[in-house]
Order: sequence, then structure tokens, then C-alpha cells
Amino acid sequence: MKRWLIAAVAFVFAFVPFFENNEVRASSIADQVISAGNAQLGTPYRYGGTTTSGFDCSGFTRYAFDQAGISLPRTAAQQYEVGTPVSRSNLQRGDLVFFNTVGGISHNGIYIGNNQFIHSSSSQGVSIASLGNSYWAPRYVGAKRVIQEEVEVAAASYEEVDVTINGSALNTDQSAVLTNNGSTLVPMRAIFEELGADVDFDNASKTVKGSQGEMTISLTIGNEVAYTSASSIQLNEPAQLVNGHTLVPLRVVAEAFGASVDWDAQTRKVTISN
Repeated sequence: MKRWLIAAVAFVFAFVPFFENNEVRASSIADQVISAGNAQLGTPYRYGGTTTSGFDCSGFTRYAFDQAGISLPRTAAQQYEVGTPVSRSNLQRGDLVFFNTVGGISHNGIYIGNNQFIHSSSSQGVSIASLGNSYWAPRYVGAKRVIQEEVEVAAASYEEVDVTINGSALNTDQSAVLTNNGSTLVPMRAIFEELGADVDFDNASKTVKGSQGEMTISLTIGNEVAYTSASSIQLNEPAQLVNGHTLVPLRVVAEAFGASVDWDAQTRKVTISN
């Protein structure tokens, strides 16, 4: 019994550094964002402003995140379309918070903890306010998390599958895998390039973006929603880290760029044609 307890304790502690490192990494990025925001306290509000001489609300949030290496769209409404939705009870430092002040998503800021957020207000410039404030509380719309923790999955957890594109095998140093939910995940760069799309990866936010002409698709590791230039897509399986490689859901990416996808359950092979 004693030996069993020692083994169990050892097993638990063997995984502590993994989770601690993820939490430290996420906290570190949030700290960078908030520190950049705090450094601008007192900067005046300027309509359309995106620099330290004056910010509007989304210009400020974009600036603060940019200091931590995370790129955000320009407007508050556009920023509301990225990241993972977060309930108010689950807010974490660094989350974006959004408000409806003139109709629709029209204002945002950065949650800093203790029910407070930092923002560029038209009346006070860059300042700190409370979510419980009598003005902001009824105008609160929701929050998005764009600072993602890395959670890596061992390839052994999934079954490897073969993928062919226009008759040629998809050859990569990390095989495509079939997840427990029945989704096929493939290395991001390989699939985008094979489909003729340009690919860009934001390491800070763990977001991959593929573009081909006017069509774009954006996926964030761990986020179960993908965004295209036309709509948002609920995913059966989000993009994941597998053996140090970023893998993305094959069918969603392929179909976004007009390719057809066939799955042969007997041969365990995926065939793509475009």
C-alpha cells in the first residue's frame, strides 16, 4: 500500500511542471499585455487613434496586445470575432471584454482582475474601470480569450491515417491522425500549401491563418470555432499541438478552399481533390 501511494504521488507530481509551465506562459503573456496597457494610463482618447499620442478603445487594445506579439483586428466589432468566448464568471487577466454603447459591439477593454478592466474611454482616456460600474454593467456584452495555453497531445493517443491530395500522398514528418471524435487532423503548413493557400502562424496567440485570394480561414489551437472570411464554423475537433506540430481539422480547411474530401473507412484513407 505504501509503495502504491508513493507511485501515485510521483505520477501526480510528474505532471505538475507541465501544467505549471502552461499557466506561467499564459500569465506571462497576460502580464505583458496588461503592463503595456498600464504604461499608457492617462494617454488621451482620440477617435481613430492607434498610437501613444492618443487611442480609441480598439486602438488601445490592439496596441497593448501587439506589445506581447499578438495581432488583433482594428475595430472592437472585429476583435469580438476572434478568440474563444468566455463567461463572465470565468474571466482571466488578459481577456478582452466588450460593451454595447451605441448599438452593437462598440467598445472594449482588457480585463485586469478583481472585476476591473483597463480601456481608453472617450471621457477619461486610458483608465481603469469596474465591470460593476453603473454605466458599464448594463452595457456588458461578453468576453473573448485570445491568449491561449498550449496543451500538447501525444500522437500515440490517435490513429495515424493516410491522406492523398489530387492523387499524391501528403508527405510530412508528422502523419495525419484520426481523433477519438472521428476528425482527421493534418499538419497545418502542409495542408495549406498543398491547397495553394498562403499560411501565417501567430505564435503568441497560437492562431493559424490561411488565405487564397479573397478566401481566408483562421483557427486557434484549442478553440472549437474557426473563422472564415464569410462565417464562423463550429468544429468537432479544434486545432491541436501533436508532437510539437500544429495540426488542423482537414475537412474544414479543405472545404473552405473549395476542395472535396472523401473518407474510406476500410482503407483508413482520406482523399482530397480540388
